[in-house]
Amino acid sequence: MDAELLITGGTVVTMNDEREVLYDGAVLIAGERIVALGTTAELVRAHPGAERIDAAGKVVLPGLINAHTHIAMSLQKGVTMSVPDGLYRVMWPVEKSLTPDDVYVGALIGAAQALKGGTTCAVDHYFHMEQVAKATTELGLRGVLGHTIMSRLGPFTGEQELEEGIDFVRRWKGRHPLVHPWLAPHATETVARDWLVRLRDAANQEGVGLHLHVAQSPSERAYIEEQYGMGCVDYLADLGFLGPDVLAAHCLFIDTEEIDHFEESGAHPLYCPMGHALHGNPQRAWEMIQRGIKVLIGTDCVCTNNEMNLVSELRIAGASQKQLVGDGAAMPSMKILETVTRDAAVAIGMGDQLGVLAPGYLADLVLLDFDGLHALPVYGLLDNVIYTCHGRDVNTVLVHGEVVVRDHKLTRIDEGRLLALAKEYGPALIKRALASEKDLAYLWERTGRAS
Repeated sequence: MDAELLITGGTVVTMNDEREVLYDGAVLIAGERIVALGTTAELVRAHPGAERIDAAGKVVLPGLINAHTHIAMSLQKGVTMSVPDGLYRVMWPVEKSLTPDDVYVGALIGAAQALKGGTTCAVDHYFHMEQVAKATTELGLRGVLGHTIMSRLGPFTGEQELEEGIDFVRRWKGRHPLVHPWLAPHATETVARDWLVRLRDAANQEGVGLHLHVAQSPSERAYIEEQYGMGCVDYLADLGFLGPDVLAAHCLFIDTEEIDHFEESGAHPLYCPMGHALHGNPQRAWEMIQRGIKVLIGTDCVCTNNEMNLVSELRIAGASQKQLVGDGAAMPSMKILETVTRDAAVAIGMGDQLGVLAPGYLADLVLLDFDGLHALPVYGLLDNVIYTCHGRDVNTVLVHGEVVVRDHKLTRIDEGRLLALAKEYGPALIKRALASEKDLAYLWERTGRAS
């Protein structure tokens, strides 16, 4: 019989169909599953021998799902900040110097940041995905993982990348409970038309989803318009690519008419609030949500965001959308929380497993400190969760029933080791990139980003 773990005395935000909140609530866990919810008194009485976590002064949430990120890019923090066309001029030239070890170390550091920022499941898209899977399983982070596939422009292209993306899915399906492999074509302008069709067919055959970037830059839209005479979303719809198993990151440079395709297909636009705001192009997320489109939220990479901090991202999501549409009632707190719990769980095919605190669901939970000056007094619980809490308030995190962050500290790895790795591997990567890419070195000198 699985040992029992009892979380007691917290304010439990269940996100169930009734959106029930339990005050002085308790959650009973056995193995990887939630067994029961109730008042602290009744569950302590019924399970006196259970190990306990005291959640007094804390809010207990379903584990948060980061719907678009690249955790291994932690070694490249901030390199494209305020650089026009930074994806093309900086990010890809740097990535040409990546090694599998860089990706493993970067993913360790990024996964650690993600867990400490409230993420229990990361939907991740990157090169050398085998190394990312190695890191996420080592730290205990759940991952919807896809090996980046590019046929042109990027640092790693060619038929071997297409094959590796498909093989990664086949190798990891059912292999580990924390790894959910998907297919990850990079973007509409970096993946050949026939490859997109092939990947759509492969997703159907393997029973997995598709995660890609869509209309993330003017250059991407211009290329698709020049080649096919239509916008990026129109193009995917024309291919028969879209469906409820598609996660489409950014969707910034699209026409109003293209939004129809999301409504019709059930595909999910992915909103990255901080990255979009910093680059001056926020997604029309609230407009799409009002049309019934299930927009999800991600942090994207730390090259453009600087944080792998999903709790903090939620505040920016609300503020940016209210400002964009000129309506203080836009993007209410409950909707924001739904995007990273219930809605995201359904989108990744785990709506009956994640995103809700209820008996039978997987025990992915986050406990936020909620007794500090910043969070009190409380007149609107969810408003305080969204607009007063930060990633530094993440006290405890459970994934698959295991405590992977306790009292703000990682349980599976020494954080000092990660700090040393960041100081060693990050500068070494940039040094190699500067030595091999003359244009990149010129840009670094021009922007004062390296000595």
